[in-house]
Amino acid sequence: MLSVLVPAPVGTGCYLWRATTQPVNGRGAALVLPVAMVLLVLADRLSADRFQLRRQIRWTGTTAIALVTVATWTGLVAQGRSGCTTSPAVIGTIACGTIATAVAAHWVTRSPAPPEPADDEPGEDAEEPLNQSELRAVFVRLMTTADGWSPLRVQLMPVLTGVLAVLLLASTVLSWRELLDAVALGPTAAEAGLARSQLWEIPSARTWTVAICLLAVATLLSSGLVRRAFAVGTGTAVVAGVLSHMVWLPPKLPNGVGYRPGLGAWTALGLGVLLVAAGLVGLRGLRIVAGAAVVGLLGGLLLPSAIGAEDAPEASAGKPHRLLDLHGGQLVDRLGMRVSIGTSDALDSLAGTLDGSPGQWLLGRTGSESSTVFAYRDGVALPQVTLNHGATPPALWGVADNRMVMLAGGALGKPWAILAVPLDLAQADVSLSHKDQNGTYYVTPGVQILATGIGPALSHRNSDRSIVVSGAATTWQIPANQLRPGMVLKDFVIDPGVGAPGNEVSSGPDGTTAWRTSETGLAIIRPGGKPQLLTGIAPAGCVLSSDAASSSMTVDAFAVDVRGNLWLGGGAPTSVITPDGVLRKLPGGADGVESIEARPDGSVLLGASPGGGDQVLVIPDAATAAAAYPAAPPPDRRCDRRTPVVGTTTYTATEVPAVPVVDGQPGAAGVSSQLALDAAGRLVRVRVPLAARAWAPDGQGGVWWTLLDRPGAETAVHLVHGRTTRVRDPQPVQGDQKAEFAGAAGDRLVTAINPSVYNLYGPGSAVRRVQVKGALRPDGLVQLPSGAVAMVLGERLVLVGPDGRSVTLLGGSTTGWPVSATGVPASQRTADGTWFAGPDGKLWGYDGSHLVRVDAPGHVTVVAGPTQGVPQAADHLTVIGPALYFQLGNDLIRLDAS
Repeated sequence: MLSVLVPAPVGTGCYLWRATTQPVNGRGAALVLPVAMVLLVLADRLSADRFQLRRQIRWTGTTAIALVTVATWTGLVAQGRSGCTTSPAVIGTIACGTIATAVAAHWVTRSPAPPEPADDEPGEDAEEPLNQSELRAVFVRLMTTADGWSPLRVQLMPVLTGVLAVLLLASTVLSWRELLDAVALGPTAAEAGLARSQLWEIPSARTWTVAICLLAVATLLSSGLVRRAFAVGTGTAVVAGVLSHMVWLPPKLPNGVGYRPGLGAWTALGLGVLLVAAGLVGLRGLRIVAGAAVVGLLGGLLLPSAIGAEDAPEASAGKPHRLLDLHGGQLVDRLGMRVSIGTSDALDSLAGTLDGSPGQWLLGRTGSESSTVFAYRDGVALPQVTLNHGATPPALWGVADNRMVMLAGGALGKPWAILAVPLDLAQADVSLSHKDQNGTYYVTPGVQILATGIGPALSHRNSDRSIVVSGAATTWQIPANQLRPGMVLKDFVIDPGVGAPGNEVSSGPDGTTAWRTSETGLAIIRPGGKPQLLTGIAPAGCVLSSDAASSSMTVDAFAVDVRGNLWLGGGAPTSVITPDGVLRKLPGGADGVESIEARPDGSVLLGASPGGGDQVLVIPDAATAAAAYPAAPPPDRRCDRRTPVVGTTTYTATEVPAVPVVDGQPGAAGVSSQLALDAAGRLVRVRVPLAARAWAPDGQGGVWWTLLDRPGAETAVHLVHGRTTRVRDPQPVQGDQKAEFAGAAGDRLVTAINPSVYNLYGPGSAVRRVQVKGALRPDGLVQLPSGAVAMVLGERLVLVGPDGRSVTLLGGSTTGWPVSATGVPASQRTADGTWFAGPDGKLWGYDGSHLVRVDAPGHVTVVAGPTQGVPQAADHLTVIGPALYFQLGNDLIRLDAS
């Protein structure tokens, strides 16, 4: 019984009595095992006078216990959980089952045979008469023995107190309290509504446990009136301790949800009362009571906590320590409450007060379309308001003036709203599913709508107490003290530089601002300085170095703290760029960081998912400690981007205003778009039909795409100045034929239709196929006006002539030098980058920082670099006539040769 009740070590998931987040095979058999033992003993005692039945019962019982033990072992140990092999519950249960099977088998083999009846033989008369004094002595002894066992009242007290003493041990693993209203039910665990806690998890209960153990030991060692006094003291300590902890538990929460003590508390209280009664009335069986109490209390004191102690801050400066441990997206408070994090980003479910006063709030998922806000105080999660939000959960920003401020909605094409929800509401509808008669979105009365918009919309908090909301093409930065009714969103539009609208922006109280310029680019500007690009321009394979621009990294999240340090997290190790421009790695590291928040108190929160389970890590004094982190080593010569190469041409950069979007084919609108010129020569975005298999701009303002206009036949469509022409491939489409990549130049088009097989369209209606060996890299296909085709095959840049002959232009090394490097052999250059047909009809390349032209095999000319006006880390590049168009985020930059 004890091995079943004792919990497993932290994180094993092998609890047999307590609830777990995942099902445990063999739990039922483990709980049936002690019941089977008791039933076998009871049946054996009841059949003691029927020998044949007793033997059958013992055979059946032995088989049953053996089968239950095997079922337990199969379910617990053989299910593949490494922690189950070291769990005391598993080891104890299987050991007890094995011993019980052995004992029952011993009973079977040693069952006595029924005695043979003796033949009736005439007895001999006693030669001596009965001795009356001996008979009287035997009668007195029998009466004394009968008096010692017959009165039920003499044995009732030790039996009951002994049973209750054993239950006291069970009370250390049974729930200490239980939630009446299961408001915390999670979508993956039905037991999430139970708030569970063990006696040894409450710090004040440890001192109380030690006192009871000392009093119980003194009771065993004493006698007479002293023993009675210690027994009364033990019972009094139990009663006082249980009552004090009942008073400590909150009887009712602000929203009316109440708590009641669990079975363990009532059991301990009843044992204490009986100990008092035993001390005052009689001490028969007191050793059983005190001994069981000592064993139970020592077990509760010495066994490890089922939740585990919170991690203390690490000694090394800035090494993250755990703030909240969200195994599988669930938080477990110190009283055992399970709260399923309600948002995909754990930091959207964790918020403080907007004015900086103490307080922590959690948004927990309590249904498929509902969540509950919990006040997280002293390690205890107290439910406040239940939100009905629909399929998209809100992002919790914080609490101000007894109201929760949050961003509701925000899905693509769906409405979003900034709401202030009073904490005294039991429930609130924030789904924005319909509107009132006056045209405003319906919310529960009392909820304030501060601002609205149409998605997509994302948000995060800054260290300068501002909230940033990123829309499709606009970014708003709202100070926390201005989140009030009547606010106008257009007053908070922020645009620190190219690429900022619609992308993330983070700022600190000293004026330092960082923002995304593109999918890979990240820029920063400091007070009195100029914008500086930090990421997206380093060659592939460059390790972290002291210069961020020379380090190849993927930044998924960033934040500026109160001292101007820029924290970076994502595919590369978590790092920080201090105001001196040096990149420093976080000591101890933090893997899988998906979101970062710098708080006004100087701490930094990291939202991570190591191994698939969400975590929130905190660096308590991050702003101050960052400067003490060791600097990364200097960049390698191959990776160093601090000195750009000087080009031969200077360009003038112009930001292009908003470009209208048109359909490439009437009634066949698509999602992807390409820059082109309409019939009037204006710049537009042409939506490529959804049925298109591959597409590419032709460099002259037109767009090519291919589609299957009839079964088994492919057609290439060329849109030029609003008019389309078609070229049909005469050869039938093969079963495995693909057309994922394409390149075009004027009236020529090339598509990759199979591994090593390409279709060449034009000029005119000509279509032919060419076979070139090698694995084509995505977007590594360029059609030149001369008819030749450039391909990136593996690590090589190859030029294929119209006759199918190929020549290697450069590349071959997996960690080669950038294509814009000078004085490097062609074989050592990398083929990474964007390749296209330049304005002069030759093969051009863009490596994220420089424009280059390939004049001949091994001969590369740098056309221009950052100092000549070339944008850095652009998402896309399109050539239309002599102009080059660079897409950076939501901004379009046009380059014209000066």
